[in-house]
Amino acid sequence: MPAKSRQPKTREPLTRERIAAAALKFIDEHGMEELSMRRLGKVLKVEAMALYHHFANKGELLDAVLERLADEVELPPRGTMPPMERLRCFARSHRQMALRHPHAFILVPTRRFSTDRSIARYEEILEAFGDLGFDAALSARYFRTLGYLASGAGLADIASRAEQPDARPVRLETFDDPRFPRVTAVVPHLRASKLDAIFEFGLDIVFDAMARDAETIRQANAKKKN
Repeated sequence: MPAKSRQPKTREPLTRERIAAAALKFIDEHGMEELSMRRLGKVLKVEAMALYHHFANKGELLDAVLERLADEVELPPRGTMPPMERLRCFARSHRQMALRHPHAFILVPTRRFSTDRSIARYEEILEAFGDLGFDAALSARYFRTLGYLASGAGLADIASRAEQPDARPVRLETFDDPRFPRVTAVVPHLRASKLDAIFEFGLDIVFDAMARDAETIRQANAKKKN
């Protein structure tokens, strides 16, 4: 009986998406500082030079990783809920993404979105502010403010859970020192278990201000029509 001919294994094609996904996974597992084109090539079982056919340098690769992080942040489609709720959902999802990728999240607040794909994401978010009646200047202010809150909360959450690279045990989690009475008093309210409530407190402050501005704009527009 003739032996069955063995079909050669088909190698998965090397694409920008596959490389960026592998880079994010590598960062999640080993940290940002360990990432190099040579090490990533080894993971993908290709020579490092093969990666340069898709990315001119490591900076372009990190831009692609940043795109993948941004894609994970949920912004419900326009029309599925009021603009304010869409933006609140976005802020919560942004923070949760930090906890999923504690090593890679630092790219979000420190690296500018510069690709068409990431700028299109900006456009979607700014559209929600526009739907509240905000002009470009007010949209920019609230866009930044909400970004500061969500990114800052994400970084604080990572640190509070000691998930950043080379983290030391969180001393403040069980802090009790009579030399620092105010710190000792506050620590129980800053523990990781309290962070959700603190974040929602911050969101309420920002969104209450947004609601007031949106109502002022609505009333002004109504007067113009009358």
